[in-house]
Amino acid sequence: MASPQKTRSPQKMPHVQRQNGLQKKSTREKILEAATLVFSDYPYHSASIRMIGKAAKIDHPLINYYFPTKATLFEEVLKISIEKYYMANISWFEGLIELGPTKGLALYIDRFLDFALKHPKTQRIITLNLVPAERSEIIPGYHLIQDFFEKTTRTFTQAIPLNGSKRDIEMLTTSFNTLAINYLGARTYYAGILGMDPASRQYMEWVKDSLIYMILPRLKQLLGGTT
Repeated sequence: MASPQKTRSPQKMPHVQRQNGLQKKSTREKILEAATLVFSDYPYHSASIRMIGKAAKIDHPLINYYFPTKATLFEEVLKISIEKYYMANISWFEGLIELGPTKGLALYIDRFLDFALKHPKTQRIITLNLVPAERSEIIPGYHLIQDFFEKTTRTFTQAIPLNGSKRDIEMLTTSFNTLAINYLGARTYYAGILGMDPASRQYMEWVKDSLIYMILPRLKQLLGGTT
């Protein structure tokens, strides 16, 4: 009588699936990290999948498995970067009302600069792709940048009680965002004009002083002349 055949243990399969899942997640994150680096150095049309593959140290055809096109990859990088920026922006308003416009704006800018120094690629990606996008459809995900500006305006009006028209408030917030993002996203250019080191405390202080100089007077008007 033949002895019964041993059956394979089914216990290892879930482990393999989990391991594969971890590998897929790790590879995707590795691609996104490399893509963020490349897109922060080159505008969308100049960057390539080959560059990203080289930065990630993986074969560039593998990128297509996770992101079929450069457009889908860029849009995902932009979405993640802008969402991180927007969520941080919400927290910057905490405790500002009690300080008044002068001290409140100074603290808000300090928080913005702290974020920008920790996440410099966000401003860089936005800055590199603002000018080439004469038509929003040219850059994949360009609407995310437009939505970001609109959302920051809504956040501002919800956090700070301003006495002004929607147009005036939009002018204030858009002016701040445009200046701040360009000062940090193109810091080498602006610091070069000023004869400063773009990574220096001197340049960061200039950015803060410049933003206060441009924004504070109009902010006080919209707050009803408070100090």
